[in-house]
Amino acid sequence: MGTAQAQYPVQRKHPRYVCDLGIEVRVGDAKTGYWGTIADICLGGCYMNTFSPLPPGTPVVVLIKSDTAAIDIKGQTVTFHPGLGMGIEFLGFVNPDGEGQLKQLIQQLALAQNK
Repeated sequence: MGTAQAQYPVQRKHPRYVCDLGIEVRVGDAKTGYWGTIADICLGGCYMNTFSPLPPGTPVVVLIKSDTAAIDIKGQTVTFHPGLGMGIEFLGFVNPDGEGQLKQLIQQLALAQNK
């Protein structure tokens, strides 16, 4: 995964944090999706490890599961690496408390990685 991403210049709005959280991706209004793991995350998006990435521009809803939260986020795929994974840009929250939950999760990851 790292080599595919390292070939391209990185211009990020938010710092990313390495993590190993479960994520479910649903396309459009689908009620079910498929599970993978998050390689890294920030307030604006995440990179999902999956053997079956979706093409860029695909509308998705993701469910991020941690020990303390389950966060539903609307987004779209922005990068595509066959057999490795995909980048997902966050566009909005399904539930009003989703933004606060994501900020708390990011803060926990930042504290853990700065120790």
